Amino acid sequence: MRWVARRPPEAIPARRSAGPLGPRPIPRYVYLPRWGLSDVPVVAEEDARSSVRTRADVLSFALRLLAIALAVAAVAHLARYVLLVVNRSTPVPGWLERTTAFFVIAGGLAALGAFAYASVLFARWVIHLRIDAYGRHGLADPRRRWLVAILAAVPLVNVVGAGLLLREAAAMHDDLDVGVTRQRLARLWVAWVIVNVVALVAVAFRVVGMLSGSIQTGANGLAAVVLSSAISALFAWRLGERLQVVFGETQEDVVPARRWVAVA
Repeated sequence: MRWVARRPPEAIPARRSAGPLGPRPIPRYVYLPRWGLSDVPVVAEEDARSSVRTRADVLSFALRLLAIALAVAAVAHLARYVLLVVNRSTPVPGWLERTTAFFVIAGGLAALGAFAYASVLFARWVIHLRIDAYGRHGLADPRRRWLVAILAAVPLVNVVGAGLLLREAAAMHDDLDVGVTRQRLARLWVAWVIVNVVALVAVAFRVVGMLSGSIQTGANGLAAVVLSSAISALFAWRLGERLQVVFGETQEDVVPARRWVAVA
């Protein structure tokens, strides 16, 4: 005989009803589930601002390179101008005339290449500057990239377009002094207008001098080109420094060299 322990009837759980036989239905979703894990790369705001600063440094280098190229072109045209002045009364050797002509052409091509390079970098910097400025408020740039590139890079068009684009970007920066920024941009724009006007006058003088066949008129055209190249070189060098100040992280207040103290 064997003793077997059994549970009391009231402690025995009721039997579960058997489920339906056959394959179970596959769950389907009429929408994209959002309850899973997602790995979406997020561009940090500091990384975007660092990109803008990096592009500003590259643009500053390009503007200084443009200033050097314009200075070299100015020296080449000045040497050609001196040769034409001397040639009015004294014949000059043919090899010297060909040498100065070569340096004038080479200097002009170098300045043109540096100008194109700086214009492309300036347009890219303006595009990313506006993206960062509007991104601070969670907005997208209302202007298309191709339109921004045209307004910033095309000669003569950027006389008005570049000032407009920079003014809109500065208005979105809460960390900048509105009055000081507008004043600095206004000074840069006035200088930019003067540089373009002088360049147009120099080109006109140069074309007239080449078509006239007169040595004196040609020399006047070269003198105008020398003046325009020198002014453009100074502006390009200065612009690379001022852009860093206008859109810098902090704007230093101008401290006067002399302070007046009231005497009791």
